[in-house]
Amino acid sequence: MENFKPLKQIKASDEVAQQLRTAIFDGTYRAGDKLPSERELIESFQVSRTVVREAIKGLEASGLVQIKQGATGGAFVKTLTFERLSGVCRDLFFVGRLSFKEICEARLIVEPQIARMAAANCDEMYSKALLDADLHESDTLEYPETVVLRQKVHCLLADMCGNHFLAAISKSLLQLVGEINEVLDTDTDLIHPVGLHKEIVSAVIANDQDKAEQAMRNHLTEFLGILQKIEQDFRENERTLIQSMDKKSR
Repeated sequence: MENFKPLKQIKASDEVAQQLRTAIFDGTYRAGDKLPSERELIESFQVSRTVVREAIKGLEASGLVQIKQGATGGAFVKTLTFERLSGVCRDLFFVGRLSFKEICEARLIVEPQIARMAAANCDEMYSKALLDADLHESDTLEYPETVVLRQKVHCLLADMCGNHFLAAISKSLLQLVGEINEVLDTDTDLIHPVGLHKEIVSAVIANDQDKAEQAMRNHLTEFLGILQKIEQDFRENERTLIQSMDKKSR
């Protein structure tokens, strides 16, 4: 007789989580979107509240959604990034084991190619989204909202490139730079003056792949210069503080 393996009964919550996961990965629900409410999911799947909550907790544990409390709360789709790696790299920066130069060198490898691919894929819908993002990047200077606005063009290009892995790398690097500068409390207009994305946006909308790639490379090179000055000031202030503390302890 054949050595058949016993069938495994799939938990209802696992099936619910898998269908929601599929809906996120195929773009039905994008980063920032709110998943249907508990009541709606209960009605759609014909399962209990306990099953739905267990499924959502599983998605939260895997980093796909963020649970927000309150009247406007719920389960919101998170941007797919290498979040743990970003956290480790942020810590490495503040102990002097990682520099903005190294981060931007990685971006210079990835993002010009992303811009080229985005230019090939740009359509009317994405053109409108890019122009809107560029227009509203200064709606607020308050952290962390200002970081989201100044990075919106880059995030859209990542989504447009059609490669989920490259998009995740790009967004992780963006997240890393944003988190570091939020801690440093860097002035938004100092680190990223308005208008730095216009040449990139124009090239992508025109479907000019060569120009889009070069415009992104130029932008990141200019941005690196700004970041290096910010880091230099931070390191010098840090050394001065340490020296001052050493003198007081003597």
